[in-house]
Amino acid sequence: MFITRATRHDRSDLEAFFRNEKWDDPVLDKGVAFIARDGGIVGNVRLIELEPQTVVVEDVLVRQDRRGSGIGAQVMRAAMNSRGGTLYLCCHPERMRFYRDLDFAEAPFEELPESVQAYFRAHGDSPDRLPPDHVHHFLRAR
Repeated sequence: MFITRATRHDRSDLEAFFRNEKWDDPVLDKGVAFIARDGGIVGNVRLIELEPQTVVVEDVLVRQDRRGSGIGAQVMRAAMNSRGGTLYLCCHPERMRFYRDLDFAEAPFEELPESVQAYFRAHGDSPDRLPPDHVHHFLRAR
């Protein structure tokens, strides 16, 4: 397995990867993707710089049959090591340990930079846009 920054030549493989994993609405036209390949794509992380030193992490996904093997952490570390600044993401409760192990800490939505709040609002992830029984945690690293 190797990890690399995706290029425009990887777009059709990324589309197929997300489709096969039944991942709705991946971000394919913004930021930089880092992919793990073992034959085909087995993992993905996308970083979107909203403003200098302010980066959102999107579409962290490992192929279903390869989950639990450390690929997600490897791709996340490669992506994180590629950029400076503060990284922000939102996740579901069951993913908190994974991100805490990568040195992410919870951050109240109201304390996120305005550009990050606006990004999450635009993507329907902000607390005011979620159904009452749907929980997102907002995290930051560095």
